[in-house]
Amino acid sequence: MIACLDNLAACGRATRNRLYIPICFLFTFSLNQTGVAGEWVYEVDPYYSNVAYFQSIGDVDVPRLGKRTELEMYQDLLARAYRPQFFLIEASINPLPILGVALKDDGGDESIYDNMPISQNLNLVEAVTTGFEEPYAVSFFLGNRVEYQSAGEESNDSHGFIGYLWSYGHLHIRENQLVQDRWGEFEWKIKGEQVFSDRDLSWSFRFGFKIHDNPLITDEFYVGIRRERHQFNGDVFSWVQNGGIEFTYRVDRDSGKAIGQQLILDKKIPWARRGWVFSLGVGLVRNTRLKYKGELQLPSETTFVVRPSLEF
Repeated sequence: MIACLDNLAACGRATRNRLYIPICFLFTFSLNQTGVAGEWVYEVDPYYSNVAYFQSIGDVDVPRLGKRTELEMYQDLLARAYRPQFFLIEASINPLPILGVALKDDGGDESIYDNMPISQNLNLVEAVTTGFEEPYAVSFFLGNRVEYQSAGEESNDSHGFIGYLWSYGHLHIRENQLVQDRWGEFEWKIKGEQVFSDRDLSWSFRFGFKIHDNPLITDEFYVGIRRERHQFNGDVFSWVQNGGIEFTYRVDRDSGKAIGQQLILDKKIPWARRGWVFSLGVGLVRNTRLKYKGELQLPSETTFVVRPSLEF
């Protein structure tokens, strides 16, 4: 859903990522098609692919705020939060996590998954695909969007979103294996992107809850933040100028005890001559024993994550 919102604000700007595992190249691209009744958004990505339909509510244009600081832009979004201006319906799948499930359950005595260990407690397939708990989802977003000018820029390419997201699915991924589970998720989200001629900065904040029909999977509250920046003329060794961070914290809905955390640090290496940005994300995903119950319960464990990509 975050990717769809980005595409709405950057119609016509395509991105592509490549992931090496270890001899397979995957890529992403996006396509927007605008019509009178609304706007279709398509994206193909190794981790998150989707098709979505965007529609304004009534005869409402996207507000253009002119020159604003990012703080002023979010103050304006919060002031408009009570009156949603558009909705978005999306169907999405997570290709690499699905591939991870297929590789672990390929029908043979010894799966491809079993032949890709990195160490005694780490598997390459798990390292590349962990952190995604669903193979697919259908979602509905209701909220507001604004465009504004960043300081020193003439265009209205910078933008912000605020709103509510509902999602649903009927499968859960646990250690690269599918579990039957009708789940529902609701979250409040605010996000923005500052676009300059030589750099991009984006960040988001969200919190919500997730419920499961399967009694062996714990219902949860969660909070998440994400920040990304690349600067073509900046210090390539500076994580602040060329880097990103994503953090999610989850707690048991009933007890309030921690059931999981995810932390991914992203190092970006821009190639100004080509306009490309190579990114390498590394981090940890931790689940406590409270994440599951009964026959699904696992001991507390921490999994190493690696996510390389190329954007241009």
